[in-house]
Amino acid sequence: MNARSLRRLSIAVPLALLLVGTGFALGRQGARGFRLFQSVFDVVAAEAADSLEADSIYTTAARGLVAALDDPFAQLFNRREFADFNRNALGNRYGGIGLRIARIRGGVQVWRVIPGGPAEAAGVQRGDRIVQVGDSVITGWTTDRVANLLTGTPGTPVPVTLTRHGTGERYTLDLTRAVISLSSVPFAALLDGGIGYLSVQRFSDRSAADVAGAIQRLQAAGATGYVLDLRGNPGGSLEQAVQMTNLFVAAGRLIVEVRGRRTDDSLRGVRPPLLDERLPLVVLVDSASASASEILAGALQDHDRALVVGTTTFGKGVVQGAYNLPDGWVLKLTTGRWYTPVGRPLHRSRADSARTQRPVFRSLGGRAILGGGGVTPDVIVFAETLATTAQTLGRLLNVRATGVSDVLDGYAGELEAGVRPDFVPAPAWRGELLRRLRAAGMLLPDTLDAAAGAYLDRLLEGRVTGFALSDSAAFVRGVPRDVQLNRAAALLHGTRTQRELLAAATIRERG
Repeated sequence: MNARSLRRLSIAVPLALLLVGTGFALGRQGARGFRLFQSVFDVVAAEAADSLEADSIYTTAARGLVAALDDPFAQLFNRREFADFNRNALGNRYGGIGLRIARIRGGVQVWRVIPGGPAEAAGVQRGDRIVQVGDSVITGWTTDRVANLLTGTPGTPVPVTLTRHGTGERYTLDLTRAVISLSSVPFAALLDGGIGYLSVQRFSDRSAADVAGAIQRLQAAGATGYVLDLRGNPGGSLEQAVQMTNLFVAAGRLIVEVRGRRTDDSLRGVRPPLLDERLPLVVLVDSASASASEILAGALQDHDRALVVGTTTFGKGVVQGAYNLPDGWVLKLTTGRWYTPVGRPLHRSRADSARTQRPVFRSLGGRAILGGGGVTPDVIVFAETLATTAQTLGRLLNVRATGVSDVLDGYAGELEAGVRPDFVPAPAWRGELLRRLRAAGMLLPDTLDAAAGAYLDRLLEGRVTGFALSDSAAFVRGVPRDVQLNRAAALLHGTRTQRELLAAATIRERG
């Protein structure tokens, strides 16, 4: 596949938009169907008691056509919907002013000022409170609602009024939105035993470079083995998935095959690997690892370049194209499917999910690996099993996830000033958090047993650590409870090469 054709494909976020004309050829059946639609349209527009605007009728019909496709990933976006989709899916590049915000003490405050953004250049400081965006006074607003006002097309203006943390001085800035870049690797850490850990949260337009930088820092710190964490990563750019895989496998190695209605292509590495192929590598995955995550994990597993640990991935192995339509509309639909280097299909239908027997493939080194959609780990390790009461509490909180997040942010923001790196959550924190959640309208049990209470404590502990210290500090505090990561570290312990890691894992699993 050449560079041009690669840019025309996407997984969750389009790398380029293909222009589509409005004309199309109609066969006899199509012509009859079109006449039927036009006839129904005319009658509805003229006679229906509950009338609709003509544009609304056509829009509804177009959305219905897309919904009728046997394609769960097909979507029709208007201009605003597509901008929101790009911002949420692409994740690390969007038009904004460079702030991370949280709801603290009843208002929306600046939690982090992103280096290099317009807000930093204008002197916004952590702890400043946002009181107005444009003409909108944001009293009582959620963080999501405020964020939607702050983000938009790069180059567009956005007046923001804030009060200075500590003094209460009110000031207004006329900011210009810019492209804001956030790293796909929020932190990297050197764990005990020389294990370099890095988590990849998305595949965006700089993800491969972000991972390369993290690897180089870990190498300099003395890492001798690596854990690449793709858990919860929903995917993103195909191009970045290929480039990231190429950091671990040699130039010329097949990474993924694309099989579509119009074309079949093979994508290969084009550069020497950044990381010595002999160094041991574990990839962590779970049921939320999808799309580009599965391309990377599947390729490394097929090439015997990584030991995959965790639970079977989501199984979203489809190519999606995005097509520009008139008046700012964009149509996204599936145009092909992905296959790993040894021919395993990555996509799994819901019927496949019920299958108990998965077909056996052979890696390029001869190991038995499973197909059937998604990536089945070499070593199955389930995450921490929560007690039933904790699971029930988690579901109740997820129903109002945004509100819960705002409550956690607010309370954590108040607690952060009084904690040290080795803090232990105070028993009173739980009762106060429950009081605030109930006051915000959460329907929670009158009492919590030990398991549910501990679950709530951990939610707050992680948020306080992130506020007071850093995201990496919050990660380090959670390592002892991370069953999958600890299993990966145990498998890496004492192995010097990838060959030794694969052999040791095979022996331990059989034993």
